[in-house]
Amino acid sequence: MRRNLIRIPGLGLMGLMLVLLLMQSCNRDPYMPNTTPPIIEIGSGDNTYGSNNDDQQLLASLKVMTFNIHTLSPPSKPGETDIAATAKVITDASPDVVFLQEVDKNSGRNGYTGDQAKDLAAITKMNFVFYSATSVGRGMYGVAILSKYPLRTIKKYMLTKESESTEQRVLGTAVIDLPGVDSLTLAATHLQHNSATNRLQQIKDITRLTGPVKGTVIIGGDLNEMESNAEFFNVFDAMFTRTCKGGNCPPTFSAQLPRSVIDYIAYKPSNAFSVQSHKVINEYYASDHLPVIAELNFTR
Repeated sequence: MRRNLIRIPGLGLMGLMLVLLLMQSCNRDPYMPNTTPPIIEIGSGDNTYGSNNDDQQLLASLKVMTFNIHTLSPPSKPGETDIAATAKVITDASPDVVFLQEVDKNSGRNGYTGDQAKDLAAITKMNFVFYSATSVGRGMYGVAILSKYPLRTIKKYMLTKESESTEQRVLGTAVIDLPGVDSLTLAATHLQHNSATNRLQQIKDITRLTGPVKGTVIIGGDLNEMESNAEFFNVFDAMFTRTCKGGNCPPTFSAQLPRSVIDYIAYKPSNAFSVQSHKVINEYYASDHLPVIAELNFTR
């Protein structure tokens, strides 16, 4: 089939080639409803840390954190950022993997013009990958993964939008190269905040996308859904095992008045791990969410 190029006034050959390159770089998935996803960037780190680990001993456990970082802006200081506070939470907990939500990249929001995932990775001495979902200011906004070990096979998927005006949400995945010729898949997400119907669509997208993945998958994120929504968790729990389930799970939101559990860590298959511990970190300043951390014992 012949394809006619659209000529845009003022756009030279180099500009046109750049547009085409960006379009080709987007991850399009046949399950997703958008035939032409927005042009959004995936930026990844350089895997500085933890490489060449095949001769090392297999890990007995993995410490995983999920943290909605509120674009590094403490709620008590609107219009400001404090990267040191968020970095200290991560450094003190010393997780192997961190799933981050509400991450800005070069947006200029709250006066922060840098790449928040990259900057946090540099301070905490971890590798990183950033998955942008929407444009904000001069930059991007999305989710990220930090890791003590190399991240490979980076993919991003657009999740269902309820309408054209709905904020785009994404699922970002990466394969983590663990010591001793071992690996598993990580998945980061942040679901729609103001529509239970849309969240149900998005969790169905996620289970459809991760279901065929061979081996172990760990997912972490702000699902914006409380445990009382049986319809949502019937879908989620059919695929994943949560690190904490039931009425005794510590609340994660809001950090200043914690009453709700909306941030989760989970994995598949159910026999991949046993849960050694699950807790929230009582950090009330850095964000409007509390960090969640779980230690998972491998059941090899």
